[in-house]
Amino acid sequence: MNTLFRNFSHTFRRFFTASVLNLLGLSIAFAACFVILTQVDYDYNYNKAYPAHDRIYRVEVNAGGDYGWQIWLARPFCELVGAASPHIQAISVTSLSNYSSDFEVDEHIYSEPEFTGFGDYLEVFQPTMVCGTTASLNEPGQVLISASMARRFFGTTDAIGKTIYIDRKSRNQPLVVGGVYQDMPENSQLGNCVFSSFRSDLNKDSWTNWNYALYIRLDNPASLADVERSVIESCKQNIPRDRISGEEDWENFIHFTPLDEVHYSTVGNKAATSKAAVYLLLCVSVLILLTAAVNYMNFSLAETPMRLRSINTQKVLGASTFSLRMYLLLESVWVCVCGFLLSLLWLYLLKDTSLSTLVASNLSLMSHPGLVMALGGIAVCMGLLAGAYPSYYVTSFPPALVLKGSFGLSPKGKMLRTFLVCFQFFVSFMLIISVGIMYLQSHYIQNSDYGYDKSVVLVGEIPDELLNRREAIVSELSGISGIEGISISQFVLNSSDNYMSWGRGSGERAINMVCFPVDYRYLSVMGIKITEGRDFKPGDGDVYIFNEAAHKKYPWMRVDEPAVPEDYPVIGFCENIRFSSFRNNDAVEPMAFFIYGKDYAVWDANSILNIRVASGVDKVDMIHRLTEAAEKIAPGRDFKFRFMDEVIDQNYHRELRFTRQILLFSLIAIVLSMIGVFGLTLFESEYRRKEIGIRKIMGSSTTEILYMFTKRYFVMLVVCFVLAAPFGWWIGHDWLESFSDKTPIRAWVFVASFLLVSLITVLTVTFQCWKNANENPVRSIKTE
Repeated sequence: MNTLFRNFSHTFRRFFTASVLNLLGLSIAFAACFVILTQVDYDYNYNKAYPAHDRIYRVEVNAGGDYGWQIWLARPFCELVGAASPHIQAISVTSLSNYSSDFEVDEHIYSEPEFTGFGDYLEVFQPTMVCGTTASLNEPGQVLISASMARRFFGTTDAIGKTIYIDRKSRNQPLVVGGVYQDMPENSQLGNCVFSSFRSDLNKDSWTNWNYALYIRLDNPASLADVERSVIESCKQNIPRDRISGEEDWENFIHFTPLDEVHYSTVGNKAATSKAAVYLLLCVSVLILLTAAVNYMNFSLAETPMRLRSINTQKVLGASTFSLRMYLLLESVWVCVCGFLLSLLWLYLLKDTSLSTLVASNLSLMSHPGLVMALGGIAVCMGLLAGAYPSYYVTSFPPALVLKGSFGLSPKGKMLRTFLVCFQFFVSFMLIISVGIMYLQSHYIQNSDYGYDKSVVLVGEIPDELLNRREAIVSELSGISGIEGISISQFVLNSSDNYMSWGRGSGERAINMVCFPVDYRYLSVMGIKITEGRDFKPGDGDVYIFNEAAHKKYPWMRVDEPAVPEDYPVIGFCENIRFSSFRNNDAVEPMAFFIYGKDYAVWDANSILNIRVASGVDKVDMIHRLTEAAEKIAPGRDFKFRFMDEVIDQNYHRELRFTRQILLFSLIAIVLSMIGVFGLTLFESEYRRKEIGIRKIMGSSTTEILYMFTKRYFVMLVVCFVLAAPFGWWIGHDWLESFSDKTPIRAWVFVASFLLVSLITVLTVTFQCWKNANENPVRSIKTE
């Protein structure tokens, strides 16, 4: 063991720069691999924490026409499905998603997600209960809270019978805690919410309100085919005749998505995680580890000329070849383990920095003990594998030949080292090209024409208890210098894939559109132009302004006439705007701005402030002033003012996070590749010192010698680029498929990736070879 540490210490001191670079490269590779694999683990195990996750399914139906597959269902349809087969053990009829609500406990306000359904809808998911049961949801006014919420609210998990209030200022609605469940993992469908129940009679027999999601739990996954047949037969017999056209494709009518697959399903969520992205991240982690192993092998081979005399002197003094190889293998393992331990230090220091935003999972080492142990084992295996060939190679020369000074490059060894560096170039090119394509799409999203000037718009949210003071709030905020106009809407533009959909009419005069409720100021504040008819005006109610896409698709619609018979009037048409994400081709999707009137007075919950500021106004300062004004209007209430750019970024947070992940790992791959190039040029320049000296004596200049080295790498770069470009294009193209509206792939991405890697490589080779190229040729020949 002393010999091991002595040899390691001697090598580290003698080749300090190369050793530090190699150790740094190994630590970066292990840290990057840990970060990637936490994300892979998060996605791969999504929803798998539920006890019967393999028997739980989400129900989806094919609504046909413009709707396609959807998850929103009518309550009587959900109950019809639940009663269709004895293999269905339980059903869960819930709201489509959670939403944030304010809960008051002992005069303290807590903003928590709330999730609602009918009856004991958690029976399907079977969360682990700390106290109470999920059946308490069958009782009106009772809720379930998580253990962490109970500790925040009451200081204990023994919270049965305690009272909390929801939106006390507006509704003063008391809720009784009926149960406390163990905190659910972050990567789960429901998450930690305040679970409450709808009124038992809500939409009980309504086939027109398709506003719920349905989950079922089967007795056995093998029963699924039988359940599907039973459900289809039940639908044929029991769905009201006025809900059936007679042309249904019953074999393609209903689909049961396993809960394990919901995370990847784009039905109802076009921003869903892609399985391909998860597998790509897994491949990237493997590639980075392989690149780090290649670096270490190259570094070990680069040391060969400097260590041959020492090792073979030990042979002459009696050391066996086997013992020397074992020492070298142990040294290799020790270096890799040191790199792994250093990576744990980086992860510990960086876990609370912006690195945590790079993945959805927790980066704490204690949260992933299995992964830490696995990477430790990989470090040992990497040391053994990466050290196997160098330890064999360096001990393979006859001692007498080495001590005499006659040894040279092996053609097979040269080919192996060239292949290893080419592998690193290949990985770098592939990742850089793919991230370049992703950057193009991100730039396209940020800089496309949205049909309104998003750069001068801020948004905020009026708290529920202040909705009856909306006009007073608008008047108060409008007095702030720099504000050109304020309007109120129900939704935020570009914040979602899906908004409220309305269907009107029947037969040939049926229309389907996205309905976007607003006030009369909205179009003028947002700068949306009217193309026909007029804009909204004060006093308008129950009227439409359609976009040109609707005008084109439904040519019978006329200004000052009902959109369809017995519907509300159309007062105008406006330019097409982009109102949802680039995952939807909404530039050609019919949509209508609508003002709630007397028929929809109870629906009027418009709460989004859309604030237009003058050009040149400091928007950060404006948000500060708006926040101060809002604090005076409603002390302690958060209006959540933010830029439209933030809204758009939040809508694409998964895609942007994936782009940042690939960008970071591309940079890491480049760094590791350059360390590999450094090791290879160190190896070759040491072996070819005599050749360099003779060339200098024969009249070669330093530039010519540097060119001799770099031209070989240039050929390698060209070959690797040609091989990697199709793979990089495929990764980027596959990622773009999640967008309906996407940017073309530009040629400059490929050119830029080649120039970037080539420039870094040439600089690395030049830096490494400069010393030997400028060394006194007499000294080189004498030393050799």
